[in-house]
Amino acid sequence: MNGRVLYIAGTGRSGSTLLARILDGSDGAFAGGELRYVWQRGLLEDRLCGCGEPFSKCPFWTEVIDRGFGGAAHIDAQSIVAEQRALTRLRQVPRILTTGGGAVSAEYLRTLSKLYRAIAEVSGCELIVDSSKLPSYGFVVGQVPGLDVRFAHLIRDPRGAAYSWTRTKALPDANGAMQQMSVLKSSSLWLAWNGSARALFGDRSRYRVVRYEDLIARPREVVDQILSFAGHTAESTPFVGERTVSLERSHTVAGNPDRLQAGNVELRADEVWTTALGRPQRALVTAITTPLLGHFNYPFAVKSGPLRDLTVPQ
Repeated sequence: MNGRVLYIAGTGRSGSTLLARILDGSDGAFAGGELRYVWQRGLLEDRLCGCGEPFSKCPFWTEVIDRGFGGAAHIDAQSIVAEQRALTRLRQVPRILTTGGGAVSAEYLRTLSKLYRAIAEVSGCELIVDSSKLPSYGFVVGQVPGLDVRFAHLIRDPRGAAYSWTRTKALPDANGAMQQMSVLKSSSLWLAWNGSARALFGDRSRYRVVRYEDLIARPREVVDQILSFAGHTAESTPFVGERTVSLERSHTVAGNPDRLQAGNVELRADEVWTTALGRPQRALVTAITTPLLGHFNYPFAVKSGPLRDLTVPQ
């Protein structure tokens, strides 16, 4: 197997679903959403695919499971979920850095190999986009024999991400709402996950930082750069204007509920947080994330209005 995977790493509320769907609209690329959730949200919970059908009734995923595993009856999803959680918990990152991922079982890697190979075969695409985000899981995917994995580290100003985590958004595929977090918790995770991504993806030729703010400011340019970084040439992309993309229904396993919508989307900067996030909360987020703010060229003090559009050091 010589499959190519673009793994989008980072934290929640950073625009990974939007980026993945734009890439999905580029010919020869397929975005499956957060593929680490195939077992839990797909096979066990039977949540909605991005096409609107329950996972078990989606023709695409039915063919993937049949081709890769001989059918859902041959998959012990609960055991896979348990092993995956044990391997990829945040507290496992020091062990991964020390052992180089040596604790990953050959059987689990074979399971992942079957999944990604089947996705490539059924989609007929050369590039698979996985927006699972979790850095430790991305590291494990990078250990799968025969996979050429590149890591796009998508990052958003932590104050914007923190504000987004406080907002309520319906989650149609679970009859509830997206998870919310306090600014203290979301900022701590922003620091831990983004710091882990920098540490885990050591081969800089396979690692690239992408700022959400730059994606929104120069969408065509940034998307072209990401595709080139992934080693993929697309003759067409979903752009129908400088800042507008035409998004079709896709077969995403999990992600922001916007994945269930289709149509033209205008890419606009979401800077409500520059005024909506209170000064004490903003100061708290800044204090917690200070160790990485400068590295990603985010200012320590933010006034209302557009953020600086700067190149991020790789």
